[in-house]
Amino acid sequence: MTNYKSIPVVCMPVLAATLFFAACQQPSKQTERTEHTEEAPATAMHDSIAVVTFQPEGGGWGFKINKGTHTYIEQPFIPVIMGRTPFKTEADALKVGELLAAKLRKNPGGLPDLTRQELLDMKIAGVE
Repeated sequence: MTNYKSIPVVCMPVLAATLFFAACQQPSKQTERTEHTEEAPATAMHDSIAVVTFQPEGGGWGFKINKGTHTYIEQPFIPVIMGRTPFKTEADALKVGELLAAKLRKNPGGLPDLTRQELLDMKIAGVE
């Protein structure tokens, strides 16, 4: 014959262990949620995208795209074309940098792409 009075006694340790593990898991989820809400709020300085032109050592022009206080892209030469030819004018470097910055603003998580045709359409010197 089965003793039904002993079944609850056997189940009690299993139930206690289950409740213990469930209770241990709950605070970690709450901690994660608290840590997430305490992140620094986004500011214009951290989210801003700016284009800065510069002159590389070999001459010509290049540009940097800064995201907040960090350099996100540094381009000392004309992208897409063969070789490492710097931009011939500061204006050309700025035009390409601004186009890529605009693409970054539309898709903040990715890297912007650029085609040879876009360079031709902008009449960038040195692109044929």
